[in-house]
Amino acid sequence: MAEYKGIKGFKVQYLDADPVPAVSGWSAGGTLPTGTQSAAGCGTQTASIVFGGYPPKTTTLEYDGSSWTSATGIPYASYGNSGFGIQTAAVGAGGFTDPSTQFTTTSEYNGTSWTSGGALGNSRYNASATGILTAGLIWGGSLYPSPGNRDLTEEYDGSTWTAGGTLPAAIQATGRAGTQTAGLAFGGTPPVTGVTNEYDGSTWTAGGTMNTGRVYMGSDGLQTAALAFGGSLPPSTNVTESYDGATWTTEPATIATATNFLVGTGTQSSALKIGGIPQLTSTEEYTSYAPYTGQTVENVGQVWYNGTTKALKFTDETFSSAWATGGNLGTARSALSGAGTQTAALGAGGYVATPTYNTTATEEYDGTSWSPGGSLNTGRYNAGGTGTQTAGLVFGGTTGIGYATTTEEYDGSSWAISPGSLNTLRQQLGAAGTQTAALAFGGYDGASTGVTEKYDGSTWTSNPTGLNTARRQFAGAGIQTAALAFGGKTTVAVAATEEYDGSTWTSVNSMGTARNSLAGAGTQTAALAFGGDAAPLTAATEEYDGTSWTTSPASLNTARESLAGCGTQPAALAFGGYITANSAATEEFTRTGTKNIKTITVS
Repeated sequence: MAEYKGIKGFKVQYLDADPVPAVSGWSAGGTLPTGTQSAAGCGTQTASIVFGGYPPKTTTLEYDGSSWTSATGIPYASYGNSGFGIQTAAVGAGGFTDPSTQFTTTSEYNGTSWTSGGALGNSRYNASATGILTAGLIWGGSLYPSPGNRDLTEEYDGSTWTAGGTLPAAIQATGRAGTQTAGLAFGGTPPVTGVTNEYDGSTWTAGGTMNTGRVYMGSDGLQTAALAFGGSLPPSTNVTESYDGATWTTEPATIATATNFLVGTGTQSSALKIGGIPQLTSTEEYTSYAPYTGQTVENVGQVWYNGTTKALKFTDETFSSAWATGGNLGTARSALSGAGTQTAALGAGGYVATPTYNTTATEEYDGTSWSPGGSLNTGRYNAGGTGTQTAGLVFGGTTGIGYATTTEEYDGSSWAISPGSLNTLRQQLGAAGTQTAALAFGGYDGASTGVTEKYDGSTWTSNPTGLNTARRQFAGAGIQTAALAFGGKTTVAVAATEEYDGSTWTSVNSMGTARNSLAGAGTQTAALAFGGDAAPLTAATEEYDGTSWTTSPASLNTARESLAGCGTQPAALAFGGYITANSAATEEFTRTGTKNIKTITVS
C-alpha cells in the first residue's frame, strides 16, 4: 500500500496552528515629498532611489522602507529617463527635456553623490533598463522625430556602453526585470501590447504574453520572477501580474489608484510602487508571504494534526466557474477566427449576411469592448486562427466561392500576406501555436481530412502523419509541439480528442458531449471546450486536465455554433457565432479556486 508521503511528497505534519493561504497585497508606504511621474528608479522595497521626472527636474529621493528623504540631485534635468542598480550604486541614463532634446548622458550614484559615466551609443527616452552598475542593460525607447521607436539594446560594464542583441520589434515604454544576461521586456507601444521578450546576453526570444497589455507601467524582479503593475491600456489600470518565466498570472491584489508613468522597484515578492500621473505622491508596498516565520502555507492535499485543537485536518480546493457577458462585436458574424487572450483578443473574418458572405473585418477586444483593427487582405470564413492580438495568424478557410489560398500575419494594426500557403487548401480546420510556430490540422477539402502542417513564420511543411480521426468543424488548443484537437464532425458529430507531441497524434479520452462547430481555448493539459452543435445547439462547457474531460457547472449564456474562442482555461473568451442568425455576443469565462481546511472525523 502506498504511503501518504509517497503520494503527496510530504509527511503528515504536527502543527500548533492551521496553515494559512499564501498572502499577497498592496499597502500604503511613505508619502513622497513631491509629485513624481515619468521618473526613473531602482533598488529594493526598503532601500530605493528615484530621480528625474516630469516636468524635467534633477530631484533625487531615497526611501528607507518607511519614509522618503531628499538626496543630491542628478546632474541633468530630464524625464522619461531610465534607471538600474541599487540605492548606493545606481545608474541613470538617457531621457529628454522636450521631443527635440534627448540625451545620451549616463550618471552614476554612490549613495552620496552623482558622477558622469560613459555615454550611451544612442540617445533615447522612455527606454527600459535593468541590471547593476557594472552589468547594466538598456533597450528600446524613442528618438524624436526619426527613427522613432528604437529596437536597439546596449550593455553597460560600469564605464562603457556596447551594442547588444536587437529587439524583435522597435518599441518603447516596456516593463523591465532581470539582469544583463537574463533580461525581461514586457508590454510597451506602439501599439499597446502584452508581448514579452527574454534576453540571454546576446539574443531576444519570445516569452509568455501578458494578460493585460499595457504601457508606462511599474515593474521589477527577475526574468523568472517578475512583477508588473499599473500602466495604461489606455485608460490607466491598477492590475498586477506576476511572471514565472513562462506564464503571466493576474494577481488578486491591485494598486490603490489606477495610474501610469509610475516607477517600480524591488522584487516579485517585495515590490515598491512610486508615484504616477497626475503627479502622485503615493508609495505602495507589495508583499507576498506567509504571515510569520514558522507558519506554513497551505498546499492542496496537505494533511496535518493540529496539536492545539487535537484534530486531524487536510486542505482541499473547490472551484467556481462562470460565464459573464462582455462587449458585443461591432459586426455580428459566425465562422470567424479568434486569437489572443481574454483581455487582448483578436477576431478576424467570418461569415456575414448576403450579398458578401465573407468579411475582411478585424476587431480587437480590450477586456471591455471591441474596436476596429486592420482589415484582412482576403475576406474568408471557416479559417484557422492563432497567435496574439499583436502577432496574429489566419490561414485557410473559404471565400464562399473557393478556398482562401493565402496565409496572413497581423502586427497589431495591419495584415500582411505571408509568402507561405498551406499545402492542402481547406476550411473548417483546427489551429494552434504562435505566429512563427503554428499548427494547422484537419478540416474539409472536399471530404473530412486529418492532414497536419507546421508553419515556421514563412513556410508550411506537411507532417508525415495526420489526425487519427479525420474531421472538420472541431476545436484546437495548445502550441505547435503540444496541441489538442477535440470534437468536430466526420459524417456525424464526434467527441474524439487527440494530443499532438510535435510529430504524432495520439487518441485520448473523449469529451462528454459529441459536438461540432464548437470553440476552444487553453493548452494541451488545461483546455476548455464550449458551445457547438450537439443537435440541438449547446451551451455546455467542458474542462480538460490533460487526462480527462469534466463538465463545468457553468454554461454559456447563449447556446450557439460556429463561434470563436481564445484565452486560457481559467480565463477564456467566446465571441460571435450562429443561433438563428449571426451573433455579436461576447462572453467571458472565469474559473477560480478556493482552498478549504477540512477536519477529518470518524463515525
